[in-house]
Amino acid sequence: MRIAVCDDVPVYVEQLKKYIERWSAGRGIHVQLATFQNGEEVLFDLEAEGDFSAVFIDIRLYRMDGIEAAVRIREQNPQTSIVFVSQYREYFNEMSRIYPFQYIKKPVTKQEIYIVLDKILEEQKIFYETFGFKYNRITYHITLWQVIYFVSDRRKIRVVMEDSKELIFYGKLNLLEKELSTYNHYFVRVHQSYLVNERQIESCFHNRIRMRNGEQLPVSREKKNIVKQLCMKL
Repeated sequence: MRIAVCDDVPVYVEQLKKYIERWSAGRGIHVQLATFQNGEEVLFDLEAEGDFSAVFIDIRLYRMDGIEAAVRIREQNPQTSIVFVSQYREYFNEMSRIYPFQYIKKPVTKQEIYIVLDKILEEQKIFYETFGFKYNRITYHITLWQVIYFVSDRRKIRVVMEDSKELIFYGKLNLLEKELSTYNHYFVRVHQSYLVNERQIESCFHNRIRMRNGEQLPVSREKKNIVKQLCMKL
């Protein structure tokens, strides 16, 4: 995991660095840690060295504040976990621009940092969880987070992705549904032909659902109760 710590007060930087390193050693997780004094420095490093798994950042910083930096970080990678470490809860409305985020009030404790890092680790497992298949002798690995839905088409299954890319492989939707039930992502069968990513559902109607890419998919009669319960959580 590549983690950034950004604060213009050195004592807070060192404290966070110490807790993160202890968590890393205790969990057996390799962490590449980088420290910065303002948002601009974080963005320069992101451009030069690549994405961060998580960014711990203060809100009030000189040159570029933490909220503006977080917005730009999320534009580069929506999966980066943002943790505001600050004394200024009055900025919550502005922080909502980059939801979801986590907030820790200064001064921080080791327990708080450990809890947040454990949560981030679980999030990263979901963000980067992949599914593999073969088609025409080529092996593909897709990120499940980016799958909108699977649809069966005779003996083939078509995969519709966030970037409008579509892939095909041979298989049966029943077997795929059973296999994916062992993964961290939740896929729900809304119709005999459709297996959809729960997080990609935007809204629900009487006999159909609308996905985040704008497509509307049918909901079969026997699946209405399952979908209704699911949509109550949206």
